[in-house]
Amino acid sequence: MNFFMGYNTRPAWRDHYSSAPDLNNALICNTMPRDRFAFILSHLHCNDNSQMPRDCKDKLYKIRPMVDALNKTFQEVYHGTRELSVDESMVKFKGRSVLKQYLPMKPIKRGYKLWCLADQRGYIKKFQIYQGKDEEMNSKFIGYGLGEKVVLELTEQNWGEGKVVYFDNFFSSVALLEKLKTENTYACGTIRSNRKGLPGNMLADSQMKRGDSDHRFSNLDIGYWKWKDNKVVHLVSNFHGNNEATVSRKEKKGSRSTITCPVAVKDYNTYMGGVDTADRLRALYCIDRKSPKWWHRLFWGLLDIAFVNSYVIHGLIMEQIPVKEFRRSVTQGLMTMKDTNQKRKTSTDSITKGGSSKRRKSDYSTIKDVRLGNKGIHWPKFVENRGRCEVCSMKKIQSKPHSKCSHCNVFLCVNEKKNCFVEYHEVNM
Repeated sequence: MNFFMGYNTRPAWRDHYSSAPDLNNALICNTMPRDRFAFILSHLHCNDNSQMPRDCKDKLYKIRPMVDALNKTFQEVYHGTRELSVDESMVKFKGRSVLKQYLPMKPIKRGYKLWCLADQRGYIKKFQIYQGKDEEMNSKFIGYGLGEKVVLELTEQNWGEGKVVYFDNFFSSVALLEKLKTENTYACGTIRSNRKGLPGNMLADSQMKRGDSDHRFSNLDIGYWKWKDNKVVHLVSNFHGNNEATVSRKEKKGSRSTITCPVAVKDYNTYMGGVDTADRLRALYCIDRKSPKWWHRLFWGLLDIAFVNSYVIHGLIMEQIPVKEFRRSVTQGLMTMKDTNQKRKTSTDSITKGGSSKRRKSDYSTIKDVRLGNKGIHWPKFVENRGRCEVCSMKKIQSKPHSKCSHCNVFLCVNEKKNCFVEYHEVNM
């Protein structure tokens, strides 16, 4: 229902239940009563407050189980592309909280700051919610600055896999690239010119014109580039060579020109935008609801991140569809799914309540989009208990198999005599 309210918006969620014809939404009203929805919303919890220690130093205790579960799942279900990027992301919040940050250069200037590791397609592999001084991270990577520790913490589980990590000048340092190289992890990023360990005998800014570059390599093969575009760009890498490439630039009069640049610069511009892609997808039809509880905004933001990740994976398995259509498909599948464990009504019950004893031919427990779509994720599984076969019950045949669909969660016959599993997922009724 919250995903639905993301793309079918009202000034307030209660307006979906309004008696006014221009505000009322029948699908919401038929899915859950207003008071029930309000009760769940006001009693929503991710952790047991009664078990919270008096001296608890975890500022995210209220949503810690959700954060840990999402990070674990994100890394297990999809390994991502070879190229990864580390960057900041924001979850909008203007209320009072010790976790609130102000970033004037970001589209969302006030809110909760997240450190994210994303792949090229926008899949968030791991995230951290910034909560100030992190004792655990400080004790784990001694001798490194905040930005360096963030990169090391986010990428630690990918060390030794030959991944390529890109990040901006907030995180970059020569020591960080040396550490990642010893862990068989490639890295590249822009860097501030006053960082320790950079060579000083480079071309002066005044000696460079557009397209000029200069580079040096350390004894550990850490490359440092200085390249002039409209401004001077400083870049470091632990795996690029001194090869050059070309990039296209638009001039003031509208014409385009081609200038040379180091390959490291071109690769950085190509692969650095993973987190920005995820933010752009998350901003479309997001669950943006005000709440008096500070952690609710984080809860909705993390749900949207999970949705974006599922959208990225769906695009890899199936044909790519617009974000709105995918959100509609997920929403309708969740809101119209019937309880398959609910006891079926008998003909006597139907007659007593004034209904017809006949069942509609298309009255399956799962909607058509879920039943016929996502061909690669429907698999038969066998369980100890038995249940009525959906297809056989439509034909008024008594059959209680042990087999069911892992995705639709309905019982279907799969044996030598009949294969209701195939019929259920192919017949368009």
